[in-house]
Order: sequence, then C-alpha cells, then structure tokens
Amino acid sequence: MKLEERDKKVLIFGGAAAALILLYALVLSPLLADLSLKRGLIPKKEKELEQIKALRTQYLDIQQRLQQAQAAAAQRGPLLTDLENISKRANLSSKIVSLKPQEGVQAEGFKESIVEVKLENITLYDIVNYVYLLEKDTLRIRKLQFKPRYDNPKLLNATILVSSAG
Repeated sequence: MKLEERDKKVLIFGGAAAALILLYALVLSPLLADLSLKRGLIPKKEKELEQIKALRTQYLDIQQRLQQAQAAAAQRGPLLTDLENISKRANLSSKIVSLKPQEGVQAEGFKESIVEVKLENITLYDIVNYVYLLEKDTLRIRKLQFKPRYDNPKLLNATILVSSAG
C-alpha cells in the first residue's frame, strides 16, 4: 500500500500529536498534580516543623529541670530521712502514724521515690504548713487526702503521697 506524500504528512503529524497527548496524559499530568499537592503541603509541614521546634525546647527545659531535681535529690539523701526532718521542723513528728515507701516510676535516666505519710489529729493550718515545707524542699505532692475526725471536727486525719526524683 502506497501512501501519498500528503497522507504521509498527516500520518506523521497525527502520530506526533498522539505521542504528545500520551506523554502529557501519562507522564506530565501526574507529575504536575504531584507537584501541586506537594506545594500545598509545604505550609502544613512548616507549621509542623515549628511545633516540633517548640516541643524540642520544652523537652530540653523539662530534661534540665529533671537533672536539677535529681541533683537536689542526690544531695538531699533518702526521702524517708527528708520527710522525718521536715516533720520535726513542722513539729509534727508526734502526729505521724506511718511512713510507707511505695513503688515509683523507674525509667531510663529517671528514678522516682514515693512515700505515703499518714497523719492523725492535725489541724488544717498544720497540713498547709507541712505541704508548704515539702514543696519548698523540692518534693512533689502527688496526692493529698484529709477528712475530719468524728470525735473533734476541728482536727483532721491526713494522707499525703510525696514523691521525689532520684
């Protein structure tokens, strides 16, 4: 089958046009769509990066405070001894019914000591003063419960869960 010169040109131009359409549809269009999608994600990713930087700053701050707390705990000594000393300073030694050590969190680079302190026949002022002294000594109050006594409602029974790093 012989094609005329004009038919050959039409066939060549048609084939080139079909090749260009296929190239656009199969290669260029997906690339452009992917590129526009990625350009749309840039502001979102920049915002996430700022959040990660803020979290990093918070993490470093918390890590520094943890190291300070552990250094203070290392200088301070055992938690039970500290609680007894603070109780003597607050004149509450006779009011302590029990000091019970409990399991604390132990993770890599962190160890927590917890002690449950039970006090009986104590005033609200004494509880507030004792909690103030504990927190002043860089100890953390994890739980504080108190209830009035039946025989004298002005006096309270209290349970305090005290924790310390280290």
